[in-house]
Amino acid sequence: MCSDTARPDGWVHRYPVTVQFDEVDQYGIVHHTRYLVYCERARVDLMGQLGMQPDNPEVEGMGLIVVSIQMKFLESARFLDEVVVEQGCARAGVSRVELVYRILRGETVLAKADLVLAFVGPDGRPCRAPDSVRAGLQTLGVPQ
Repeated sequence: MCSDTARPDGWVHRYPVTVQFDEVDQYGIVHHTRYLVYCERARVDLMGQLGMQPDNPEVEGMGLIVVSIQMKFLESARFLDEVVVEQGCARAGVSRVELVYRILRGETVLAKADLVLAFVGPDGRPCRAPDSVRAGLQTLGVPQ
């Protein structure tokens, strides 16, 4: 159910973010927890594009939970910086997904993250990922 079936294998999802005042400390530097929020916004956008939407009967009652996350901070973003969250898929298993992120300001890599997510049913237990979503994830490349 990918909204754009013309995407080539190896494509990378890109999500733009403008750093807001409430995301920075008194020195104008983005607080480290906000990078996770940026990744989450990008993930929600990607999954929506792949069919994980409330009006899709194939995913009714299904959710995605974070199993683990690893993040490395390399540079700081600042108030009003224009950054891009790049997101790709290292692995799309039956019920788990491994997503890889880079957060960039221009060509400068600010942070990198690896997330493991699990598909869960209405009872909160792991379940099989929808075939259409899994197929869409398998076309994603990994940001370099």
